[in-house]
This record gives sequence, structure tokens and C-alpha cells, in this order.
Amino acid sequence: MQLYDRTQKIVLTGLMTALITVSTMVIALPVPFTNGYIHLGDSMIFLAVLILGWKYGAFAAGVGSALADIFLSYVHWAPWTFVIKALMAVVMGLIIQQCMKDKRFTALFSLVIGGVWLAFNFGVKKIVDMEAAANAERLFEDAGVSSVTELGEFINNVQSQLMIIALAIPVVLALISILVRKKENIFIPLYQVLAMTATGLWMVFGYYIAGGILYGNFAVSAFSIPANMLQFIGGFLIAVLVAGGLMKTPARKFFTYKSMESR
Repeated sequence: MQLYDRTQKIVLTGLMTALITVSTMVIALPVPFTNGYIHLGDSMIFLAVLILGWKYGAFAAGVGSALADIFLSYVHWAPWTFVIKALMAVVMGLIIQQCMKDKRFTALFSLVIGGVWLAFNFGVKKIVDMEAAANAERLFEDAGVSSVTELGEFINNVQSQLMIIALAIPVVLALISILVRKKENIFIPLYQVLAMTATGLWMVFGYYIAGGILYGNFAVSAFSIPANMLQFIGGFLIAVLVAGGLMKTPARKFFTYKSMESR
């Protein structure tokens, strides 16, 4: 029986690795600032963790996403993607496991994630302001503007987007959860929403750091954050709908984390 379960897990891991690769490649929208792209692959990463758990999910997320980078000719991003996406699965799975053991951790994780995200946004704003003051010519080229006034407007616009998205994320995810429960009769536990949120924010942070290192400018890397945030929200919605649908079928038995239920 144990051998059968292990073989089944390996087969499912291969399937989810392929789904992550394909879903990442099927709609790849370029992000000019860091020569990267946004996609739908995060939805299958969320689903992989719910089905496989964090260990096998980390393999599927890292390998599947890195293969997509290679196939789409974003080879320079592949090593970074492998690490960032694999850790997405680890973060999501461990938070779910810990909250399932003790629901009190849900409130604790919420406060920690909120504090870290606010500090991150504050730090990014300071970095962009410092770069604009010290190296405006570089930002002119990367932002595609030709005057100090246009650069100021561009930076203010990016910072406004960061703040709006940061404030809107919990509201949007809560509304999605309520809507899905009402329309599809699917209940999504708060700690699963929290785990996916932490996972998405880690992805944004990871790519911000990677972009800053690759292109030698953390201010320019910040310009891609709003696009990555939208990618995360879209991935959350798709994952919730697909997982909820599968939980109504015999495929429910394959889920490692079965707390998403139809009611």
C-alpha cells in the first residue's frame, strides 16, 4: 500500500509539473522593466501544494516554472525562478500545516505578514526615491521618460499602484472567497487564504530582489511589482475555482490538504 501511495504521488507530481509548465507558457505577457513576464502558472502552483503537499509541491513548482522560463527563452531567469517558486510551495504548505494544527497561528501569521509587507513597501519607496535623486539619467532610460517632471509623475504613479494594491489585496481576496462561497458553494478557510497570500507576497519579494541583482538597479526592479501582484491575484482566483471544483469530484481523495470543502 505504501509503495502504491508513493508511486501515485510521483505520478501526480509529474502531472502537476507539466501543468505548471504549460499554464506558465500559455499566456506570457512581457514586463519590459526587468525583461521578465507575467503568467497564469501561479494558479497551478497553489493547486499543486493543495494536492501534493509542500515537499512534492516544491519540486513541481520549481522544476515546472524553471522549464517554462527555458522554453520561453527567459533562461537568465530560470535559476531564480526555480528557487522562488519552490519556496512558494514550502511557504504555503508549512503555513497551512501549522494553522491546521493550531488555529491561533492564523492571527499571528496575519500580523507578521502584514507587518513585513508594510516594511517592504516602505523600503521600496525609499530605494526608488534615492535612485531618482542620485541616478536620474538611468531611470529616464528605463522608465521611458525624457524629463524630470515625467520621471516624477512615473515614480509617483508606480508608488501609488504599490500602495493601492497593498491595501486592496486582503479586500480583493476576501471578496473572491465570499463570491466563490456564494456562487459555487465552496468554503475557503481563512488560513488557506492567508497561506496563498503569504506565498504570493513571497513571490513578489523574491522577484524584486532577483530583478535588482540581475539588472543592478533595485529601483527599476520595483516597477514590475504591480504586474506581479496582479499575477498573484489572478492565480489565487483560478486556483480556488479549480480546487473547489475538484473537491466536488472523486479527485478529492488525492488532496493532501482537504480543508477546502463544498457546503
